[in-house]
Order: sequence, then structure tokens, then C-alpha cells
Amino acid sequence: MKVGDLVQVLPAKIGYYIIVEETDDSSWGYSRTWILEPVCKADLPHGGKMAEKFIEVVSESRRLG
Repeated sequence: MKVGDLVQVLPAKIGYYIIVEETDDSSWGYSRTWILEPVCKADLPHGGKMAEKFIEVVSESRRLG
């Protein structure tokens, strides 16, 4: 997983999100967490933090550099 990937959150798989930032938040008990923003704010008004184990990559980013 990396910034720019298009993802869904398990198990619901409702809506699509873009990974915008990696965060190290051991207070959640998970080694890797990510900040997500919804692709369509009309359907999902806000994103937030999610543990990597609950994220499924739909399409990988092709960011250069």
C-alpha cells in the first residue's frame, strides 16, 4: 500500500477512498495505519484513519517520483 492507491474498507466495501497519508499510530494497536479521503464526498462526507488490515487496494497508484 502507498499514498495515492484507490481502496475500499473491509468488510463493508461501501464507497472508494484514496490513501493520502501514512501514519504511525501504535495507540490503535496496529503497526501501520493510513489516512483515507473519500473519492466522492457526496456519498461519503469524510475520511479518516484506518488500520492497514482493514484496507483492500482496488487500484494501485502510478505516481512517478
